[in-house]
Amino acid sequence: MRHKLKENRHICTIEQTRISQAENRTLPRHVKILRALQKLRLASDQHPSTEKHLKSSYQIIKENERLQQCFPAFIIHPFSLLRLYSDVVVFIVMNLHLMLLPFAFSFLAFETRPTRHLVEYIDLSLCVILVVEFALTFCTGFVVLETNEIVLNPRKIFFNRLRPFRLMYDLLLFFPYILLLEVFDELIVEAGAEASLVFVSFLYLCNIARFRDSNRYFSVIPRSLDISQSKMRIVEVIMNTLYVLHWTTCLGYIIPVLLKVDSSARTSDEEELLAAMHLPQPNVSAALEKVANPFVRVRLTDLDTSTAYRYLRSMMITLRVGLASSEKKDIEEHYVYHWIMWLVMFLGWLWFNYVPVVLCRFFDSPEMATDQYDKFMANLKAFVYNKRLSATLERKLRNNFATRFRTRYFDEEMIMGLFPSNLRSSIRMETCRHLVASVDLFKNLPYFILTDIVNCLQLEVYLRDDVIIAAGSYGDSMYFLAAGTVAVYAMNGKELGHLTDGAYFGEISLIRRNQQRTANVVALEACEIYRLSHEDFQNVVKPHAYLLNRIRKQAEQRLAMMKRKKDKMYGKKFFEAFLQ
Repeated sequence: MRHKLKENRHICTIEQTRISQAENRTLPRHVKILRALQKLRLASDQHPSTEKHLKSSYQIIKENERLQQCFPAFIIHPFSLLRLYSDVVVFIVMNLHLMLLPFAFSFLAFETRPTRHLVEYIDLSLCVILVVEFALTFCTGFVVLETNEIVLNPRKIFFNRLRPFRLMYDLLLFFPYILLLEVFDELIVEAGAEASLVFVSFLYLCNIARFRDSNRYFSVIPRSLDISQSKMRIVEVIMNTLYVLHWTTCLGYIIPVLLKVDSSARTSDEEELLAAMHLPQPNVSAALEKVANPFVRVRLTDLDTSTAYRYLRSMMITLRVGLASSEKKDIEEHYVYHWIMWLVMFLGWLWFNYVPVVLCRFFDSPEMATDQYDKFMANLKAFVYNKRLSATLERKLRNNFATRFRTRYFDEEMIMGLFPSNLRSSIRMETCRHLVASVDLFKNLPYFILTDIVNCLQLEVYLRDDVIIAAGSYGDSMYFLAAGTVAVYAMNGKELGHLTDGAYFGEISLIRRNQQRTANVVALEACEIYRLSHEDFQNVVKPHAYLLNRIRKQAEQRLAMMKRKKDKMYGKKFFEAFLQ
């Protein structure tokens, strides 16, 4: 639905639609802008999750009617364009915020005030955007994953966001920690190593788990670009690796400094280091002549190098320690050093062994529906290449498969074959009974007859501009429109109307085989249609002569009624003529 090209879109010629479009063009500019802004909060077929939960334009329209008629104007649909744009913005802002925080406290704590102020202003701006996003979630509906229910009730949304643990978790994200950067250098000296170590550990723990939220916002971007699920997961693993590495790099740089500023056991070399770190332009050469401690000499040398160099050197050391390829020796024999290095080595070993396992699972996970879907798409691509099919036909094949399975591949025949016939009938009845029960010819039929009819239905997928019924052809089937929109054209090309979810057409063909069609039916979007053939219907009903006679009588009455309206071919009521 979301890949329609503007120049290929259906231009409706129905008079009412044309009048409505003309009226919209004459509206004042400010009214058009207001309507465009209001439209941002409605469900849109451009949101990547819409196709999974709302299969057709009709369902999108009904969902928007429910939103506009039943709920306040400030409620935003979770599949709206506003939600799509905000997710992309929040993904960028959240990652900038979470990458900037550790870098600022580790490498900018002793920088000059103008540099720190610039970083503080940037991070505070990011926090403001995250606050706006937090407020926006109280106005945004949500999907219950267990039932796929779309909740738009303001009260339910409010209490869903107000759960204590979740509320505290969200508040910790945009708390302005960066303001502590102003006093962090003094805090290190006055509060002592323990308090500073507790603070940076808290900062690490309350933000390191945020990559899960980052992945959630990130998932919108590749799905909007139609990137496969397996590729998206690989990118997520790479992002998470860089995220964890960045935080650990920053901690690996600042923690040794914190452990060396204990006022009760500070040596003259460490006093020299602290004094130099607080100077705008320290004389590093003179200070190096006075100290012998290797750790202090390394940190003094850092003061004469760029921040980027210090960051990259710390990242290199962290990688080496994480891979257990070397040992970091700049804190000497401090007891905290041993625990930190053991933890970094263990986590590094765990993470860098976890990544290959995850990547292998991506390439060989037959139990996962999304991976099976991607595998089939890869096979389809190879098939198209081998058969030298055109790009247009390849696109139609891919769209047909995507419409039928919607990113979740499953073997229907295999699954249905696992169950006894009574359960198979129950599945089909729950899926299609509402389609069959709405047909006039089938009303008041016994339940067992409806069950047999439903068991005869065959699912077919039609893409945009596919001709479902051609005028002048001879009918042999009836069609049930499960999801999608079709247009009905008279034989002279005049558009008579549209049909949407739940509609049916061609039922006369069940009684009179080879009845000539009087209208064209063309798909306006991807449609899921169930077809009931003349032979299957006759096989079901023929043993029950009284039912067949009743249905045939109803069909004859319907044909007679349509013949009387033949002179009103272009009238609204003759729209039923296409049913033949």
